[in-house]
Amino acid sequence: MHHLIPDEIAQTHPLIRTAMERLKGYTIDRGSNILDMHSGLNVEGKLIHSGSHPRYSKFVETRLDDALRKLRTKGPSSSWTPKVIEEAILKIENELRQAIQSGSLKEPVIKMIQEQRGGRVLTGKKLALLELSSHEESHTT
Repeated sequence: MHHLIPDEIAQTHPLIRTAMERLKGYTIDRGSNILDMHSGLNVEGKLIHSGSHPRYSKFVETRLDDALRKLRTKGPSSSWTPKVIEEAILKIENELRQAIQSGSLKEPVIKMIQEQRGGRVLTGKKLALLELSSHEESHTT
């Protein structure tokens, strides 16, 4: 399971904090912010989720910053309706979901890897440059 807007960003970003305060029942665990992802490598070359992902998180933070700037052109946050806040966040979640599912995320947000596990070399893509220690990683492109 992958949070499209990661928890570490949600806890501090002003747009998400505003949503938590002003949208009844808002949580980052809501369905629109969740994407099922494999937690281990797979031979199909699909993105996986494993551990922290600082570059993906930065990518998301930039998207949230852009949305926040756009909202601020409409006036102070106290004037934003719950619908406007919800729509801004849903737009980001949908764009992130589409980018992940379509495979359109590029380096440095993803990383192609080959990893040796149990005598087998597995190939895949890791979301957001999920770093492996150098003794676990056999090849990076």
